[in-house]
Amino acid sequence: MNEVKSRGVTRIFTRYTMASLLATGISQVVLLAMYWAWEANAMTASTIAFLVGAVPHFLLIRRWAWGNKGSAGRRAEIVAYVVVTAAGGALSVGITTVMDWLLDPLIDDRGWHAFGLVAAYLASGAPVFLLKFFALDRVFRRKTSATPNAPSDNQDNDTNTSTFQPHAA
Repeated sequence: MNEVKSRGVTRIFTRYTMASLLATGISQVVLLAMYWAWEANAMTASTIAFLVGAVPHFLLIRRWAWGNKGSAGRRAEIVAYVVVTAAGGALSVGITTVMDWLLDPLIDDRGWHAFGLVAAYLASGAPVFLLKFFALDRVFRRKTSATPNAPSDNQDNDTNTSTFQPHAA
């Protein structure tokens, strides 16, 4: 039983990580575009980048990582996601903004400055990654009687899973 539960946590964490990497990639592209190409300030660029990545992240972790679907529990999941993610996002935006202020006198080239901001944004997300997972896991994980476990990559379609199952590469 513990082995099955351990594999379930590992699968959820792996999918959570993959969804987070995808959302981070989206955010970084937006951050670079907003700051470097459109010359938005660091706070605006990192805030928009964060918000653009948060939407697909929520959708992916809710359905694909934890296997939740339908409206049952969605309100609590949204509230928890907003609170946990906003705290992490505020930290990322704050650190990125401070880094912009620190890099300003050191780097004249806007492109290199933008890459410095991307590095700061990524570094600020690393310390809270695990805390976010465990906080969200407490809300997204449901009793097996309410919602089936997240589908495994080798699970056939049945009445407990949708007809579309994204698979890890």
